[in-house]
Amino acid sequence: MFDNLTDSIGNISEKIRGSARVTEEDLNTTLRDMRMALLEADVALPVVKHLIDDIRERALGAEVAKSLNPGQVIIKIVHDALAEILGGKRTELNTSKIPSVIMLCGLQGAGKTTTAGKLAKLLTSQGKKVAMTSVDATRPAAREQLEILAGQVDVPYLHGEGTTPADMAVSALRLAQLNGSHILILDTAGRQVVDSDLMDEIFAVSVRVQPTEQLLVLDSMVGQTALPIATQFHERLQLTGCILTKTDADVRGGAALSVAHATKVPVRFVGTGEKIEAFEAFDPQRMAGRILGQGDIVGLVEKVQAGVDQKQAEKLAEKVKKGSFDLMDFAEQIDQMKKMGGMASMMKMLPGVKLPADAMEQMDDKPMRRMQAIIYSMTPKERVRPALINGSRKKRIAAGSGTTIQDINKLLKQFTQMQKMMKKMKGGRGKQMMRSLAGRLGIPGGMPPGGMIPPKQ
Repeated sequence: MFDNLTDSIGNISEKIRGSARVTEEDLNTTLRDMRMALLEADVALPVVKHLIDDIRERALGAEVAKSLNPGQVIIKIVHDALAEILGGKRTELNTSKIPSVIMLCGLQGAGKTTTAGKLAKLLTSQGKKVAMTSVDATRPAAREQLEILAGQVDVPYLHGEGTTPADMAVSALRLAQLNGSHILILDTAGRQVVDSDLMDEIFAVSVRVQPTEQLLVLDSMVGQTALPIATQFHERLQLTGCILTKTDADVRGGAALSVAHATKVPVRFVGTGEKIEAFEAFDPQRMAGRILGQGDIVGLVEKVQAGVDQKQAEKLAEKVKKGSFDLMDFAEQIDQMKKMGGMASMMKMLPGVKLPADAMEQMDDKPMRRMQAIIYSMTPKERVRPALINGSRKKRIAAGSGTTIQDINKLLKQFTQMQKMMKKMKGGRGKQMMRSLAGRLGIPGGMPPGGMIPPKQ
């Protein structure tokens, strides 16, 4: 979502990062370039003006003048101003009531129903007992869609009874109380445009069930239109947060900056893909760092912890110790990498790593899928003993996986190199390498004795 803005502002910040002296003219040039980058990213003009004025006022203060490294101080000022615009600090959902009602609202097509399923999946993984319901009285298909989604994420769907959305919501809340649910996710109706009937309907639901959270689901692809939509919903409902969907698309990302500043409603979550797991909490401080090209090492570790099967990691660690790492283990590691969003997604979160756009585009899932297809086309013996794979076997594997013999040779070469690396890790040198890697990832005390991946907290 913020790729274009990150490239532009990251390049600007790089110019002044190590400057021993920053004149007022340098600052003006930097702020002018930043203003253009923000406008090109679809950030609303009043928000851009406020941000630039805020940075200028702080940067012209005594703090920068007295600093031995004014370039770094200005980067810190830009970071803090961006984080403030994005909502300040990350805030957790209010789930103090039992059951707590999280009401989702928004326009039709914004992705409310899918978001309800993603949010349910995330909260369930945190140990919450979640239930879902829809109060769309005009579109039975919407209720059926949410019921199917509830089955996919393994949470109960509650059928609220009544002729009005408010009655259906109250009925579903009673069922949630009887079921002992911690959280009821309530999906409301949508419209193509904001109208008085929609607002009256959602307001009536809000009054009757008193949600602990009222979250607006916004399509990040709508650009500057997001601002008036958010403003109208907030004026009537007093929103507690916003969820941005489709942030993986090629969009400019200005909606997040504009909505958070203009309405003072923080972005709480973002949808990062089509899969049900592609959903994460939004942290303004860390997102500001990513926009400035500073990476997000905490987010990277969280992604590793969420995406890795701990038992599988321990099993792999044991195989590495014994030197019995085979091609099937290789395929499973590729699968783990895909679950974490792929190599490109992870590279973006590493501080100090700035690759050209065309290089990042090449880090897609296609090579990973190709390697998995090759391995799955092998026999169990071939996966354990790649030396068995001669010319005729390669032809068979290529035909079965839809690849070429050259692809198979490349995979076998990569695997051989990985095996050599794994053997080096068996001794004291391996432990030293792991401790070094752990230090870079910010994991205190080095890697855990059970495996290569830090355990879930």
